[in-house]
Amino acid sequence: MRPSDHTLYLIPWHIGARADLTLNAARSARTLRVFLAEEAAEAKSQFTDVLKLDIKAKEFLTIPARPDRAFLDRVLALLAQEDVGLVSSGGMPCFSDPGGWLVTEVRSRGIRVAAMAGASGLTTLLALSGFDWLEEPPTRRFSFTFFEEAGPHDFFLETVERRFEPVVIFLSVRALPLCLKMLDGRVGERPIAAFLDMTKPRPQFPYADEVRVHRLKEWKTELRKVDWKKVSDVALMIHPEALRR
Repeated sequence: MRPSDHTLYLIPWHIGARADLTLNAARSARTLRVFLAEEAAEAKSQFTDVLKLDIKAKEFLTIPARPDRAFLDRVLALLAQEDVGLVSSGGMPCFSDPGGWLVTEVRSRGIRVAAMAGASGLTTLLALSGFDWLEEPPTRRFSFTFFEEAGPHDFFLETVERRFEPVVIFLSVRALPLCLKMLDGRVGERPIAAFLDMTKPRPQFPYADEVRVHRLKEWKTELRKVDWKKVSDVALMIHPEALRR
C-alpha cells in the first residue's frame, strides 16, 4: 500500500483557560474537515462554544478505546484523500485520551503523524510544584501514575514508595479520600501537594490554581477545609524524601 501524502495531526486543547488554545490548534480547527476525538459530540461542542465555528461541513468521529479494524480502515481511507486532525479533550492528544493505538497503526503504514505543541496538565503541575531540578535534587527523574478507585492498585502502590523522586498522581476528586488512605504507611513524612483546578477561570472555579502542601497525617484534617463540590479536577505530587522546605 502506497503511503498517503496526507498527515494525521495531533491537535492539543486547553486544560482550563480557553485563551491557552494555541494559534496552530485554532488554525487547524478552522481548516481541517475531519476530526477524531474521544467523544465526537463533546468535540463539536468545543468547536462551536470556544472557537465559534460553523461545523456543518465538518466530520467528527469518536475514537474507539481499543484497536478497531473497521475504524482504522475508515481513517486510512480519509487520509488517502485529505489531512485529518486528532483532537484532545484537554491537553495533549493520546495522553489520558484514546488514540495511541491509532497513531501506531497509521505511522506503521508510512503515513506522517505530526504533533502540535500545547498545554499539558503534567508539565503545568511540575511547574507549579516548586520542585527545583537544578538545586542538587536527589534525582533528575520523576514517576507518574494514575489512581483508579476500582483498581488494580499494585503498580500504584509500588510507584508511590519511590522515596527519592517526585511521584505525580492523576485521579478524580471522588477518588481522593481513598487514595490518601492507601498512602498511609507508605509515604512517611514526605510532603504531598494537591493541585486544584489548574489554569481554570475564576470565579467559576473558586479554588483555581491553588496548591496545598501537607504531610499525610495533616491531610486527614485539611480535606475538610475544602468544599470539594466546587472542585472539578485534582492531581497530587508526593515530594521526594530529601526535599528541603
